[in-house]
Amino acid sequence: MKKIALIVFAFILVLSCDNEPLDPDLTSDGEDAGTENSDLTLSSYQLDTQISLEFFGAPIETTTNSSFNITNNAISSGTNAVSINESPSETENLVITRNSSNQITSNTSVNTQGTTTNETLITYTNGIISQISYNYYGEDAENYIYNFTYNGNTITRTNGDTSISTVFTVDSSDRIVKKESFDGGFSIQTETIAYTTTGNISSSTTTGEIENNTIYQFDDNTNPLKVVFEDNYLLQFLEDDYSDEIGPQIAQFLSTNNWNGVSFNGTSFNFELDYNTSGRITSRDIAYNFGEELSFEFNERFNYVN
Repeated sequence: MKKIALIVFAFILVLSCDNEPLDPDLTSDGEDAGTENSDLTLSSYQLDTQISLEFFGAPIETTTNSSFNITNNAISSGTNAVSINESPSETENLVITRNSSNQITSNTSVNTQGTTTNETLITYTNGIISQISYNYYGEDAENYIYNFTYNGNTITRTNGDTSISTVFTVDSSDRIVKKESFDGGFSIQTETIAYTTTGNISSSTTTGEIENNTIYQFDDNTNPLKVVFEDNYLLQFLEDDYSDEIGPQIAQFLSTNNWNGVSFNGTSFNFELDYNTSGRITSRDIAYNFGEELSFEFNERFNYVN
């Protein structure tokens, strides 16, 4: 289930938490979208995902319906329902635990039978993340423990079970501008990220095992997801896989304006966005078709309270 989730949630959020300082030296369905005034208080967010691919010649289609409730500009609860090749959906509830500083210390998935299927534990030292451990119950091969060290504007992640380490570099605004992974002393993948003066990601370039040059485009309206997920900025990247590209996550969840198009290595895709009369985004439909072997569709719905 963990490996399927990594595929399905390639562009999907990790649970919200308070922003972690990097280093002391570093500076339902969309039909009821709320009233039409200018208040941008997001109350719930729905993300439906369909991914079709071929795996060793066998067609696989995954459908995921995710729903997240938002309280005080943070995720308070949610559900994920996953179906593979039109099988009955497996639904799990998200349970979040926070410490006295309102930092997330664990997020847990519990199925409809009340059984915990997986759990992520986050440890803090002097207010910053020092360790993230993941336990997928019933399949030890999926488990990992990440440890973190901080040096100036870099964060190094290591995992005692592998020779792979990842170094995250941040700018003066605490935004990740580079992610580089090493196998031993050899660089195996690097992603470099650039931003506009308005706070949107402009491009991400990946070299190594994956070769991608991605250009992002945005509308002129406020992205309501940013206020919800920017306090989760560090956590959602520190627990990803070394090969995951983080540019699309920044575009979708952390940019100032609404992501409305992208170009992958010169191939462009434009998204369908709907707005209410105040210019608030109420829906976004993203579709990528890379041929018979791989296609993605993401349908987002935004609901507000005022």
